[in-house]
Amino acid sequence: MDLIPPGIGALDPRNPLMFMVGALVGTPAPSSGRVTVSGLSPQAYPDEWYTRANLGGHWGSELKYAGYDGLVVTGRAPKPVYLWIEDDRVEVRDAASVWGQGLIQTQKTLQGELGPDVRIVAIGPAGENLCRYAVLATSTESAAGQGGFGAVMGSKNLKAVAVRGHGGVGVAQPPRHCAALAW
Repeated sequence: MDLIPPGIGALDPRNPLMFMVGALVGTPAPSSGRVTVSGLSPQAYPDEWYTRANLGGHWGSELKYAGYDGLVVTGRAPKPVYLWIEDDRVEVRDAASVWGQGLIQTQKTLQGELGPDVRIVAIGPAGENLCRYAVLATSTESAAGQGGFGAVMGSKNLKAVAVRGHGGVGVAQPPRHCAALAW
């Protein structure tokens, strides 16, 4: 909440769009692959408020493998862009070639440029056109549908976040295993 200036709206460039991964994302722990997307929500118009949505799939694990526990995006790019994160390298790249494309085609196009093992979260035309209930999605199986965060990405001229990591997630006590329960 400290990152959100008082009195701003959800589509204001100062509204932070936050992608946060859990402590066990990227490990084999069951049900641990969720990413929380949060910020001020345009979906709640006219009384916009802070909310969150969840995103599954492998994008969060890839962000962890790149060495990050989260991503906070503020501001507005002067033209459509996407973020390319590969380990400790973060680049802002031109997204003119994918602006106007749907979610799936955007991911296919960017994977064609960056490689098939890249994980991508993207918006489609609804987000680009600031539709207040626009989603953001990764692969074909998971979308953050609550909150209208696709419109928040669109308000920042952010088409996608592509990530590839080559690291891993350390576990505090790897030799220990869960004991089987006997009834």
